[in-house]
Amino acid sequence: MKILSIVNNKGGVGKTTSAQNIAAGLTKFANARVLVIDLDAQASLTKSFGITHAGLKKDSGSFITGEYEFDEIVQKVGDIDILPGSAEMIHREDTIKSAPIFPFNLKIALEKVKDRYDFVVIDCPPALYGNTRLALVSCHQYYVPLQAEFLSYEGLRNFLVYSAEIKKISPSTNLGGVFATRYNPKIRKKISHELISATREQLSDVFMEAYIRDNIALSEAQASGMTIFDYAPSSNGAEDYYKLTKEILERINN
Repeated sequence: MKILSIVNNKGGVGKTTSAQNIAAGLTKFANARVLVIDLDAQASLTKSFGITHAGLKKDSGSFITGEYEFDEIVQKVGDIDILPGSAEMIHREDTIKSAPIFPFNLKIALEKVKDRYDFVVIDCPPALYGNTRLALVSCHQYYVPLQAEFLSYEGLRNFLVYSAEIKKISPSTNLGGVFATRYNPKIRKKISHELISATREQLSDVFMEAYIRDNIALSEAQASGMTIFDYAPSSNGAEDYYKLTKEILERINN
């Protein structure tokens, strides 16, 4: 079982969209058994899969704390299993952080289901602490979506410094790659091209070839509780996430 975290300390960069569609891509194109974990109390990923009922108490936080068993919490949408997020997770943060095994709580909990899945894809909150720390410590690789704008570029530098500190306590955690979102090299937008070029030069092979263009179908798919491959399989969004999933599989297997 390979665990992948989709992380960025800045919101609005396509993190949740990427987690959803990478998971769907792994299921569709690699015929993989995939578990998705929503670690954000805003539960955007959960809602993107059409799970919207209010008052959800059996969430990924209650899996980490051991309040409920895995099979009591996990939900299935199509071919993907989901440990949902909910607002209730905020109330479990202190319990999780005060546990003597922190920040290895999630890593240890996932040992219980390691034979059931080929991949686990984790969507993290836009922060550098708490649940993001759990996700980084538990994963084999983490992937960082980078929106082609100045503030995202500055945030990336801060995040990479933080993630380097994580590796000191979790040597098996590796940066899988950084990929551009809301970016199209064919559109003339000087600042975007300059930022992407600078990032590619700085990160070398860590910066991925695949990129995600602006595509309204991605937002429409989420609003419909669907992945891009189900909602608009011929769209630019589906094409881009196919390429990204393919590149992730290549990086995992190398």
